[in-house]
Amino acid sequence: MANSDSSALPPNDQNPSNTNNTNDQSPTSTINNQPHQPPAVSTIITIKLTRSNYPLWLAQISPILRSRDLFGYVDGTVLCPPKFLPGRDESVVNPSYPYWVQQDQTILSWINNSLTPSVLSTVALSPTSRQSWLSLERRYASTSHNRILHLRNELLRTAKGDLSVSDYLDKINSIADNLALAGSPIMDPDLVTIIMNNVGPAFEVTVSAAQARDTPITYEALEALLLTTERRQGYSTYD
Repeated sequence: MANSDSSALPPNDQNPSNTNNTNDQSPTSTINNQPHQPPAVSTIITIKLTRSNYPLWLAQISPILRSRDLFGYVDGTVLCPPKFLPGRDESVVNPSYPYWVQQDQTILSWINNSLTPSVLSTVALSPTSRQSWLSLERRYASTSHNRILHLRNELLRTAKGDLSVSDYLDKINSIADNLALAGSPIMDPDLVTIIMNNVGPAFEVTVSAAQARDTPITYEALEALLLTTERRQGYSTYD
């Protein structure tokens, strides 16, 4: 009797998991139809997106999405399925649709929570994670000529000043990363030249020694040389 009763039911009523067999593109096929409940994004992303640290922000949030098999929502490969099942009455909602919306809005909330207020105001009206992602990409990973010129000028004008060697090199590398993201990477020999020109008179002897080498000094070697000089200068102030 149990078999005859179940055979009278529609296929989807016999086994809810059968809804995963639809041809509609849906994230359920790759994430087991179970909503993810990861830790709050604020506990994972420690640096919020500003107008000048897009590469750092991207390096944090992209692995989070990929590790949960959710990157397709922002890169456009996981498309929103039809709200209603094809060939059915419009009262029959496609079960993949509300699940997709749930996942998408969760990702959107993660993105929004990882933005500073000034950046959030630029994407506050984006209804989906994909649209917000594209808007941030266009704004902060722009390949526009003006942005590249601005970053190059900033790189050339950034001097060490009162910064430590480590902080100065971090600042230089941050600008270089933004240039690479904008499609105009700085080669290591050029970066080395910029650093030697702007590191300041306290490192004049060190720079002269680096320039006198038979072979051009690498970035790594210059960094080690500058750090060593800085330590020696620190020791001498205590003597």
